[in-house]
Amino acid sequence: MSSLKISLPPHLREALEPLTDVLPPELRAIVIEALNSTEIKYDTLADVSKWAFTEDGENSLKKKSLNQRDYDRVSLLAGTITGPSKLLPPLEPKPEPWEIAQDEKNTRRAIAALVNGLFSVVGIGVAVWWASKTTGWTDETRIGLSILGGLVTAIAEGGLFAIYYNRREQAKDYRAKRRDKEKKRLEARHLKRLQGDITAAPESYIPPMSNGDSKEVDSGPIRRRVVAVDGGGDELVAPGKRGDDE
Repeated sequence: MSSLKISLPPHLREALEPLTDVLPPELRAIVIEALNSTEIKYDTLADVSKWAFTEDGENSLKKKSLNQRDYDRVSLLAGTITGPSKLLPPLEPKPEPWEIAQDEKNTRRAIAALVNGLFSVVGIGVAVWWASKTTGWTDETRIGLSILGGLVTAIAEGGLFAIYYNRREQAKDYRAKRRDKEKKRLEARHLKRLQGDITAAPESYIPPMSNGDSKEVDSGPIRRRVVAVDGGGDELVAPGKRGDDE
């Protein structure tokens, strides 16, 4: 049994959904499971196509007013891509080089601000102690004033650093949200490719054929020529044979 899978675009999903209550039980379960995914096995579509051209399948389709020709293999495969799950997911958006350089620069600034705040606190405490030596205050009072001066300086430095850090984090959050938005956009595009967006993988697209067109179709070990005939149907011409019109 082949493991080849194909995409499940909207038109194929619409064609299979009416069959969920008329297919044979085993095949019905497989189709229902596939409809809950974004891809379906090629063998499953082949089985659906074979069933549609049995006597039971023909009668079931007539009861639902469905066109039997819509369930031949060529019609079911039209507009699909093979192996959609093998498509690589989008790359995770990474920070730009200038963003990395800016973060490193901000880190150095933060370290410098902390060291500067520490020296400022110590410097103010020493300055208050030295300036108060001519006041005649007791050592306890001078020490208290030195500590108070250091605390005031520490509060001021802490407030400035908090403002700087907050702005830095806001800038980082903005860049992170922008990358997340880009990631979601890439994931949405990838999901469209998985669902059979024909513009995303034109090399795998099998376009519907108009009357009189012919196309070589690779169906495994042999190649078949598919000829579109009047009435919306498709005539399969086996290798080595020629159509009546040739």
